[in-house]
Amino acid sequence: MFIKIFTYHNTINIGAILQSRTLKDFIEKKTSVYTQFDQFQPKKILYAEYAKPLITKNYYKFKNNILKNFKIYKWKKKLRNEYSRNLKKKTNDFISIYGSDEIWNLQNHYYGYNPHFFGFNNNTKKISYAASFGKSKFDLINKFQKEELNKLLNEFSDISVRDENSSYIVKKLIGYEPQIVLDPIFLSDLPILEDKKLFDEKIEKDFAIIYGDYFSEYQKKIIIDFCKKRNLELISLSYYSKWVKKNYINIDPTVFFQLFKNSKFIFTSMFHGIMFSIKLKKQFYYSVDPIRLNKISFIINKLKLNSREINEFNKLDNDIDYNEIYSSLIKWINNSKNFLINSINKNIR
Repeated sequence: MFIKIFTYHNTINIGAILQSRTLKDFIEKKTSVYTQFDQFQPKKILYAEYAKPLITKNYYKFKNNILKNFKIYKWKKKLRNEYSRNLKKKTNDFISIYGSDEIWNLQNHYYGYNPHFFGFNNNTKKISYAASFGKSKFDLINKFQKEELNKLLNEFSDISVRDENSSYIVKKLIGYEPQIVLDPIFLSDLPILEDKKLFDEKIEKDFAIIYGDYFSEYQKKIIIDFCKKRNLELISLSYYSKWVKKNYINIDPTVFFQLFKNSKFIFTSMFHGIMFSIKLKKQFYYSVDPIRLNKISFIINKLKLNSREINEFNKLDNDIDYNEIYSSLIKWINNSKNFLINSINKNIR
């Protein structure tokens, strides 16, 4: 028997890469069961991830996105060679784990409803871990989808999600309130992320990070003024930001993690920008990207981090007390780990 993970793993989105690889790593460490990824990936999302960023008249963006694709490919190959084990024989006897990520986002503009990520035509034991409906709204789910989802979700032995909106939708569909668990990056630490080769280029002074591309002109001015006042170099990771002098687009997940770890402040509009900031106990501020609102708002509200939003009402001058944050977060981490381990163990024959 082995475990198959159904998620977005074939991607250049560093947050998605790390959540999927960390989930696989944690499962193998804690259960000693070989784990692999289901190879199905929607063509539209592959296009959006790999091809669309290359459609640009900006040569700098084009060149660096090509290099980013290559570096991430090399990083994945190294991870696979160093940490993966080979399955000795082919078998159809496996447990299916759906998640993490927005694999249940019915109103995703890339591909919409895809029954594959709900276990359609899959007769194995099924578990969901931190799956998300993203920005989907229950009232916008049509009658056919509701009927099919009721059938498919009732076939799961255990269901967990990562936010309140997803919990609400599952409860409305099947009358079951799923456990809300943490993103997989809180479950384990990938050894490859601690490689000491940091970066090809030295950063001469303390720096702050931009991670994401959803910032208003007003927010950009606040960030620039904040960094000038503190004499911080401002760098943008993974995404091109023309308002930032230094853009490091062509980086792999290890360099990304090390730069996060060594930064003084994080400014992000990305869900995993917030997750890694909390994991690494960094001082961070965030912008609310509407497509990530449901995922972001739940953990922000739960950990009482609303004052970290960049707006005219919040002054960017208070530090996060991580002793207080982790006093509640540790229990949540342990509950998340226990949910996953117990769900797997009870389905292993």
